[in-house]
Amino acid sequence: MVRALLVFNPNATTTDEHVRDVIASALASEVKQLEVQPTKQRGQAIHIAAGAVHEGFDVVFALGGDGTANEVIQALAGTTVRLGVLPGGGTNVLARALGIPRDPVEATSFLLAKLREGTSRTVNLGRAGSRYFAFNAGYGFDASVVSLVERRPRIKRTIRQMSFVAAAFQEWFLGDDRRHPAVHVDLGTGQRRGPYPIAIVGNADPYTYLGPRPLRATPDAHFERGLDLVAIRGTSTAALLGIVGRTFTTATHLRRPQVDHWHDLASFRLLSDRPLSLQVDGDYAGDHAGVRFQTIPDALHVLA
Repeated sequence: MVRALLVFNPNATTTDEHVRDVIASALASEVKQLEVQPTKQRGQAIHIAAGAVHEGFDVVFALGGDGTANEVIQALAGTTVRLGVLPGGGTNVLARALGIPRDPVEATSFLLAKLREGTSRTVNLGRAGSRYFAFNAGYGFDASVVSLVERRPRIKRTIRQMSFVAAAFQEWFLGDDRRHPAVHVDLGTGQRRGPYPIAIVGNADPYTYLGPRPLRATPDAHFERGLDLVAIRGTSTAALLGIVGRTFTTATHLRRPQVDHWHDLASFRLLSDRPLSLQVDGDYAGDHAGVRFQTIPDALHVLA
């Protein structure tokens, strides 16, 4: 019989206490032992999930947004403990990329069916420095946007995904990334490319969502391949809006002359002459003068 942990973020934007009780009851009816643990601060899900790995649990269910799932992944990567992603945030990119229903109660039924069938999937993870990521990472502009949003939690809770749109416009017009591009790409060949104001890394498609619409910044990225890197050279606002528009429609932005694209990379480095923001799976991960990115094959077992 299965031993399971349910770790949840009580501040997740699209769940409440009633939904959590329904999910916990459903899980408890199907497993030998269920432990339920809330997170009380950022980063705590890593330690809770690490404890479950140490104690020999079979599966960890993460109820919350992509940030909660990312923290759990830090502990589960490289182990045989399975991850069950229960969408409780505003975007839930990982759950949607894995084909998990968006409603958390429906997702619970879906994952329990996979658990009964003994069905799981092994996926590659990306790693930025020491931090694993499941679907995307960014260095420079988009990470600065994430950092800006995280500094305004009240606005994020109020207008949700539109807070990222507002922050993107603010960062583009007022930040340093557009005016002083600083990101260089080092593929290990001895020659660097750049500077770029925008560099984004995909481990899956889509890169993220705006409401129901997928933003396909790295349309060739896949959980079973290496990493995709898209870097955009300094360009006008009108040209950038055209590129972004294509990510929401035809995903043909990779053909634009301002866009450089590398597919299925095992490793590379993004460098700068000044510390720039890093984000992984939509979470700000500090400022760095350079970051090494790697694909980690077959790193995570997921119920999907």
